[in-house]
Amino acid sequence: MKTNGMMKKLFTFLMTLLAVQALAQDRIWLDNGNPVQAKLSRAMDSKLEWIASDGIPRVYHRKRFLVIFGSAGQFMVISELNESPNKAQTQIEAFYKAPPRNVSQDLIIKSVPLTVITGNISYESDDVINYLTMEGNAASINKEEVATVIYRDGRHEILRDVVDVAPLLALAHKEIEKKEREIVRKEPDPAQNQPIAKKDVPPPPKEQVKPVLTDAEYKEYSAKGIRRVDEFTSYLRIIGDKSMKSEDKNKAVQQALSLFEPQATVAVSSAKGVKKYPVKEYLNRLKLLPYAKINITWNEVKYVSELKQEADGNYYGTIAGQQVFEGYSANGKVAYGDITRKNIRVKLESYQKTIDGKDTVNWEVLLGNIGVETNEGQ
Repeated sequence: MKTNGMMKKLFTFLMTLLAVQALAQDRIWLDNGNPVQAKLSRAMDSKLEWIASDGIPRVYHRKRFLVIFGSAGQFMVISELNESPNKAQTQIEAFYKAPPRNVSQDLIIKSVPLTVITGNISYESDDVINYLTMEGNAASINKEEVATVIYRDGRHEILRDVVDVAPLLALAHKEIEKKEREIVRKEPDPAQNQPIAKKDVPPPPKEQVKPVLTDAEYKEYSAKGIRRVDEFTSYLRIIGDKSMKSEDKNKAVQQALSLFEPQATVAVSSAKGVKKYPVKEYLNRLKLLPYAKINITWNEVKYVSELKQEADGNYYGTIAGQQVFEGYSANGKVAYGDITRKNIRVKLESYQKTIDGKDTVNWEVLLGNIGVETNEGQ
């Protein structure tokens, strides 16, 4: 009987060990949105070799890879990998030889605004994450706001389309590394056993009052959001016009980019489905389309979700419209056309500006992700 009990305990221990190992493993996220239990092994000119759990080396083009995670929770976005094969190889080897993170907190990466939150996760459901802050306060966040969670035990979870998450991780990488340095698990110092006199802790600073739009400002900036969409479509026409000089097109690309949040994407529909591109890549692809001229117009542009102030103090809304795309051949006839129902996320962000020594609140209108609702090809 005693032997059976020991065997049962041993079996339970082994199953627990296997479960932990299965949760925190080396993974590669590919452009199809699926994670693979694998490691990068070799960098080539435009390709990368990787080895999965079956031990078979495979070679894919670099564009197929989005982000890699190590078993300790460290990660690298492929866009951060050097284009030189030798330098890229050095990066890959250093990545897998990196020491354990040894952190005491979980990391929650919020997508809008891009924020790195540290805390001890106490509960998770399909909809919400509850956690304790570093100060011991209870907090909660809706999973719809979260891009990624990197747990202190090395596990990770990507909660949105990895195509959207990868550029967010690249933008937040330095901040994540900074936060991890702040939450490194410290070993207790045996020499410090003497009780320490408590010091008076100053009260936490009062939370700053979030600026609020007046009725007149609300109307003004709501209209400005619509005008931002008009500006964007005017730049699209310049970028797609083959008769325009290359320098004018490039200038239009930069002007269009200035209208958007850095991590924004554009969804494009085709017979194969919907694919999302970073705004800059979308604009550069537009330049290369095989048409003599491109005409893009937006009709029925209006708010389907009015600007509303959220917890971060910024205002968010959604504008929808009907995009008409026409690609003309050299003979002046329409070679391809489609009508797509699209929506654009709009963000109204406050900032302070000092004029004659006095701080004033100003607001900036930025466009976010552009999504696709319906498509009618011709």
